[in-house]
Amino acid sequence: MRARCVPFFFVIVTVARLSAAQTPAAQPSAAAPKEPPPLWDVQIGASFVGTSGNTDTSSFGADFAAHRRGLVWQLESTATAVRVSADDRTTAQRYLGQFQGKRKLTAIIGLTAGEKLERDQFSGIDVRSILNGGLSWALVRSTDWTLDGLTSIAWSHEAWTGGQIFNDALGLLQLLSRIPFGTAGDTTQRYTFYPNFTRSSAFRQEAEITLQAAMNARLALKLGYLLRYANDPVPPFKKTDTTTTASVVLRWKASTPAPNNP
Repeated sequence: MRARCVPFFFVIVTVARLSAAQTPAAQPSAAAPKEPPPLWDVQIGASFVGTSGNTDTSSFGADFAAHRRGLVWQLESTATAVRVSADDRTTAQRYLGQFQGKRKLTAIIGLTAGEKLERDQFSGIDVRSILNGGLSWALVRSTDWTLDGLTSIAWSHEAWTGGQIFNDALGLLQLLSRIPFGTAGDTTQRYTFYPNFTRSSAFRQEAEITLQAAMNARLALKLGYLLRYANDPVPPFKKTDTTTTASVVLRWKASTPAPNNP
């Protein structure tokens, strides 16, 4: 029930931001010039919590993100890893990697293609691979809010830990919102829906919120919350998974601005 409320919540946030963008207060008459994005940027985040004595537990999280902004193509890659153990027994372990390429056709529409890999044996998934291709949409561009969309067709290869293998035709529908606060940080909100055209009951959806604030030019603090919902999960696992993370991030970026590609 909670997962079904996610799209409604995201729509409420989107409508509120659209309404705010139409007000005079959201359009200052003398806005400061915006710094162009760098040619490339990379960040690595890590978190660790451990206890010993009466309890012996540990949790480790790591994430990676990189962008390369060329004259024609923009390349994005991300990776995350989460591992939790208690009394020398692993209780959670998840790995996720994604690569996406985008090419602008107009100021609003672009081409996009990418690959996503996932491994989560504690949810019954030995490996899941999703290859996608379609259109990207620059829906809103303002100084205090950006909203991007993605509509793609996709092919999924999914191998369960029990030995079953599925090859499905999917859709990929996504909204990604970014709201900066000052010059020191930003928050992003993402909602992704995967309709399954081969097995209609096996649709999935994800909702993610992140908050990142810079401590200096290199270091930042990052908080994240990810909710994943599978309508037809691997038996006997649950439909809903959530992950909450807090990490320290190390960042690098190019001194050269990205080439202008209106």
